[in-house]
Amino acid sequence: MLSLYQRLILGCVLLIALVTTVSLLVRTSFVRLAMLDGQVHVAETAVASLASAQAAMAHEELIAARIATGSSTFADFRAQGQRTQILLQAAAADVHAFDASVRADKLAAQHARFLQHLPQNPSELAQTLEMLHVELSSDLDVLSTRRYAAVASLRGQQDALRARLIAACGLSIAAATVISGIMLVLVVMPLRHTARVARRIGQGDLHQRVEWRSKDDLGTIATELNRLAIRLRDLRETESGRRQMEFQLIDAVVRSIFEPVIVTDSKGQVLKLNQAAVEVLGGSSEDRMILTSTPGGDKILNAIRAAVSMQRATTAEEGAAALLPMRIGQAERSFRLRTTPMRDSEGKLLGAVTLLEDVTEIAEVDRFKSRFLSVASQKLRDPLRRLRLSLYALTQGHSGELRPLQAELANSAASEAEHLDDLMLDLIEVAELETGRRQLKIEKIRPIDALRDALNRFRDDARDRNIDLELVAFEDIAWVQADRRAMRTILDNLVTNALRYTPEGGHIRVGASEQQERVQFFVHDSGRGIEAERLPTIFGRFTGDPTGGTSGLGLALVRRLVESQGGQVSVESRLGSGTTFRFTLPIAAAEPERHPVEAG
Repeated sequence: MLSLYQRLILGCVLLIALVTTVSLLVRTSFVRLAMLDGQVHVAETAVASLASAQAAMAHEELIAARIATGSSTFADFRAQGQRTQILLQAAAADVHAFDASVRADKLAAQHARFLQHLPQNPSELAQTLEMLHVELSSDLDVLSTRRYAAVASLRGQQDALRARLIAACGLSIAAATVISGIMLVLVVMPLRHTARVARRIGQGDLHQRVEWRSKDDLGTIATELNRLAIRLRDLRETESGRRQMEFQLIDAVVRSIFEPVIVTDSKGQVLKLNQAAVEVLGGSSEDRMILTSTPGGDKILNAIRAAVSMQRATTAEEGAAALLPMRIGQAERSFRLRTTPMRDSEGKLLGAVTLLEDVTEIAEVDRFKSRFLSVASQKLRDPLRRLRLSLYALTQGHSGELRPLQAELANSAASEAEHLDDLMLDLIEVAELETGRRQLKIEKIRPIDALRDALNRFRDDARDRNIDLELVAFEDIAWVQADRRAMRTILDNLVTNALRYTPEGGHIRVGASEQQERVQFFVHDSGRGIEAERLPTIFGRFTGDPTGGTSGLGLALVRRLVESQGGQVSVESRLGSGTTFRFTLPIAAAEPERHPVEAG
């Protein structure tokens, strides 16, 4: 059995021999064609030279006729005779080179003797010239006939030689094609078979073997690949093998989950899709950039980038949800987007896992509930406003002097009525956001200005409680795209929440920093912190707190406002270490500024 190298060498030797043979054949053919062309040229030259001599002799006859009339002299005739003699001698040499049987040299010798013994009688002169001319014409006719036959024969030989050359080239091309095809089969097929077996081994079929007995490099590869398959098969039965089986089991579990699951790396490229995700997103499970070409994929990518950029297990990454409308066939479905960072055993961030939970029916119920709460809240505002006015009149003594216990109860009722009014305002705003009645006006906002304004609004309350407010942000931080009123509401809710749970003598830090294409804002307080079991639901509506309140409605409004502007919100907290709320907003696109002189 020939080795792979021997097959390649044999093919190359055959091709070289074929090319050499064809080259020699072509060279010989061209040499033969050149020789035939030379013979044709000799024949043409001989005929042309003899024809030139005939024309010169005809000129001699003309001068002889003029001598008889007295218009020319014997000197003119002698000069022309010398020129004719020269042409005859040249023609004799050319004719001899073509056909030695035609004795043009004999005619040249007769003409030379004629010139030496030139008759003085014009009639005798003309008679002798006529005899020479007739003999020359006879030689010319014979030469022309033989030239025609020779040229025809040479042309036939040239055509046959060209046809033979073309046929040889065609046969050589066909032979080269056959040799190349055979070599490709003998060389490529073993490589393709080896690659096919290696692919099957990589897919887990460890019973595959590469059959190649030659001791070349391919044989070495085949031997080592077979050994590797055997070792992997043995490894399956060890602890590492069982672990690999566990990984395959996990992969099978992910693929069998009913809800769409998307596993991505830290750059947002898809690593794995289960069957439900393929049906929702369309395309192929092998497409690593499927999210960039799928409607709604940009929202998934933004959530993944936010989870990766924060690089920590936060509530926004693990528990916050966003509705993602997506069409499946003719039906419009709504999915709740949940993105969880994925880490290895050492805590290193590997990517993110995104779950799309089909909440179409829940979303319909939620929208109905939002509309109901919005209408109910608006209907309750008028009775609540009248109640607050009545309590205000009662606490101010407009209905008479109150006893201490009555005044305390009235003030407590007025405080609770004010809290209830704020709660209904938040509820109305959340409902307007979810029903689409609240339209955001996106504009460029300077983060440092928004943060300073928020701190100035709460400076007095913090001073009264001996709480230190600190601003942590650079002056030149990038501008963001946001709604000014929504920005104010977000910061007010977060700072209010921080003031509520920060004890006297504590501190609150408010700031912002740039992260890739976003600006991350944060509000940190030194309060008691939040219990771990409350973190996953901290941004839900009416989330209770240890004091019995419902402060979670404000955080739910914060989440809805942030996500409506294309951002993400998160929280970090440990009991005894304070709480930090973070949210991101997109950076505003830079606009080139023109000098007033350039602007005209």
